[in-house]
Amino acid sequence: MNPRHVICLVVDGLRASALGTYGNTFSPTPHCDHLASRSAVVEWLIADSIYSKDFYRSCWQGVHALRPPSPTDQSSLPELLEQAGIQKWMITDDPHLADLAEEQGFEESLFAETTNDRSSAQLEETSAAQFVSFVAENLEEWRSAGAESGQSSLLWLHTRGMLDAWDAPLAMRNEMLDEEDPAPADYCVPPTKLDHVDDPDELLQHRAAYAAQVSVLDACIGALCEAIEQTMAGSETMFVLIGSSGFALGEHGWVGSDCQLLFSEQIHLPCLFHICGNAIPPPRLPGLAQPADVGATLLDWLNVDPPVPQDGISFLSCCQQGGNAPRLLTVTSGKHNGRAVRTNDWMLVQADHAQADSEKTSEETSQKAENQLFAKPDDRWEHNDVAALCPEIVEEISHVLAKFESCCREGKPLAATE
Repeated sequence: MNPRHVICLVVDGLRASALGTYGNTFSPTPHCDHLASRSAVVEWLIADSIYSKDFYRSCWQGVHALRPPSPTDQSSLPELLEQAGIQKWMITDDPHLADLAEEQGFEESLFAETTNDRSSAQLEETSAAQFVSFVAENLEEWRSAGAESGQSSLLWLHTRGMLDAWDAPLAMRNEMLDEEDPAPADYCVPPTKLDHVDDPDELLQHRAAYAAQVSVLDACIGALCEAIEQTMAGSETMFVLIGSSGFALGEHGWVGSDCQLLFSEQIHLPCLFHICGNAIPPPRLPGLAQPADVGATLLDWLNVDPPVPQDGISFLSCCQQGGNAPRLLTVTSGKHNGRAVRTNDWMLVQADHAQADSEKTSEETSQKAENQLFAKPDDRWEHNDVAALCPEIVEEISHVLAKFESCCREGKPLAATE
């Protein structure tokens, strides 16, 4: 069997709605949209936790975030690849991930140091461009190392992305605004947690700044895809683009990366996977997915069978079934036992007010319903709570959630709840 290769790019803070293929009309993302036109697009990848540390546990160990840690946890993705003799490298601009890569046994862990504390004069000077340039410089070396050994290989790329400096040229922010709009905001450190932002002009400035940074990222992804196509020509290579977390831009009064509300701006993530050289994309995948499915897909592509069953479902098997995924619900874990349950038709958001955030006043807490229900996919931004009108739906989904959590605690297959 010919060796196979994976290049997986994970971007922090990249929400699905930032890309045109997921409905963005505020700003163009031509390079990502072109990639999507040749890729399988996972329509509804829903984070299983609002905490970034859980993303890699889910992705690499193939377990849902609600599974309690166990000393008998199965081998992680890097460990399984090592056992299969598959080469694995990581390139990241996040020092924590660089350390994690070494702990996980990556043969090479390369740290791309990017430092910007002000708006760049040119796109090529941005942190994103510096990161992609560093990747391109090491791409051929990674390819050659695998070719010499005849091994399959994995190149894992992780960038802080939208959580790093917002250093897009101010001119790009200005392009997102009309003449009658306020001047673009001049800041480089992205907001982390701004609450009760209801000034339309301020919201527009934040959205324009985010959109400009996405435009920078989009151009850089275009350059990276071109480098990958050239370097990996003639090989069996899968390129994956995925967001690890979303970003709130005022849809529910909050702006920033540290918003912990369980709504789509925070938990709906983009996911595209492209077979290099393939001009005819697989079918769009309209079903529900979670991060464990990403790891399952990579193992499937690399022909590695996990020794024990995982919570993940391979997207490749979904493509073979005409795009249909067997997963009927997703569950997201939030702060203070908050939960979001997404089905094809509904989204239920539950908050645990018994352990309410001490920073909130009792009045603020009381303004939030314990159960909020939204019709999907029509209510895209969860603005119309219909829980009071559909108590039977709330009760039914709550029952399924309780069963899901029980399966997680007891180590039972989640298929029993799906």
